Amino acid sequence: MDELQLALTAARIDQKNFGLWLKSWQVGQVLQALVTDKTPSGDLILRIAGHQVTATADIPVQKGAQLSLEINRLDPVPTLKIINTTVPLSTHPNSAMAGQLQLLVPRQGEVVEPFRLLFNTAQGVNILSLLGFRPTEQTQIQRLAVDARQLADPKLLKQALNQSGLFLEAHLKQLLLMGGVLPQGDLKAELLRILARVKLQQETTGSSSRSMDSDGLFELHQKLEGALARMTLAQMQAGEARETGGYRWAFELPVKINDGYQTLFISIGSDESRSSEDEQSQGWKVRLGMEFPKLGHVEAELFFSGKKLSVVTYAASPDTFKLMNDQIDLLRSSLESRGLETGTILCRRGSTEETSDSAIHSSCVDEKI
Repeated sequence: MDELQLALTAARIDQKNFGLWLKSWQVGQVLQALVTDKTPSGDLILRIAGHQVTATADIPVQKGAQLSLEINRLDPVPTLKIINTTVPLSTHPNSAMAGQLQLLVPRQGEVVEPFRLLFNTAQGVNILSLLGFRPTEQTQIQRLAVDARQLADPKLLKQALNQSGLFLEAHLKQLLLMGGVLPQGDLKAELLRILARVKLQQETTGSSSRSMDSDGLFELHQKLEGALARMTLAQMQAGEARETGGYRWAFELPVKINDGYQTLFISIGSDESRSSEDEQSQGWKVRLGMEFPKLGHVEAELFFSGKKLSVVTYAASPDTFKLMNDQIDLLRSSLESRGLETGTILCRRGSTEETSDSAIHSSCVDEKI
């Protein structure tokens, strides 16, 4: 398999910032990495979100290559699957673009982080108000995070994906060529607007008693840029997949659960194990993952072919596994009531990190799909 394993020392794990960053990882999360160097023993030196890490690889990877990595498992050693590799950035035909990519890779952060800072009720400070956003604008920004109750509504989920920031430039291009209206509430557009206010406030900080302190502005600035870098890299990854004849979209949706915010990871792509020359009957695979306050970590893999669907769900908590497993028949009937033909529907204890793709296809999913 095309995998990387992090070579972590105890001293490295104990470093406060690095340890906190590592604990924020979730299975299914997609990261972008730059191969900055190789050790004499062949290990890779990677730059991921501003951190330098050493990893062992079972395939040759060039220095300067940009990697898209999906977190496959965390224990006992963090292991990441290489989704795709690009040529070294130094050979990119557009040197200006290559330079921008090199800046984005180490700056990427979680898309949900700005929301956790902006709407931290314990902090007791209305940051958006201090930045000059009116109450109606603040409400619009808060609505950029999907309410957890909306996840069960297909139309609302589709709308959230459409406004996730992944398609902002495509929407803008369509406006330029054909006219129209930009969908309200595009996540990337709104984060860019907040970032512009932050930069303006930083230029004038200290001139008003209502100004935020410089440390707070700097932290918000960093989190906004990290979220925007992650979105931009996801956009480029989708473009690269399309150029090579495949399809892959990776989304990070901020989800509001009670007074907190979590990330819903969604990846959608063509299922290579069930590829077909006929695009209408091509196989598709969707992967979802999220951490719930009471249920713990929950994942699902959906395998599509035409109108036939197989689903494998995963629950880390034994109580959550029992709850989900008891609802398998209800899930099947709900899917069939929407006109879908169902194949294998089952729940597993643990997470996708414990089952390889090949094992899922051989033991969980109807091979006649």
